[in-house]
Amino acid sequence: MRSADVGNVVLLLRSRSNDTGGDVVDRMAADLIRFEATGTESDAIRSLMATRRYSYGDIATLLDDAMTAARQQIVAAEMARAS
Repeated sequence: MRSADVGNVVLLLRSRSNDTGGDVVDRMAADLIRFEATGTESDAIRSLMATRRYSYGDIATLLDDAMTAARQQIVAAEMARAS
């Protein structure tokens, strides 16, 4: 599978998650922030698996997006607090 195909698969999964009433990536990001598990991929995986809210497939395919979203939210909150 080419890397462009992988991106399309993630977009398809994200749009499907929106159809079910919530954005899985946003929920995953919120959980990562709550568990302070944005440092390493292994911490993030363990934390998300412990919640039992996400399928193995969601974690495998959406983890990078969730970690990025969580880190962006942390930075935005710190910037808002500093100003």
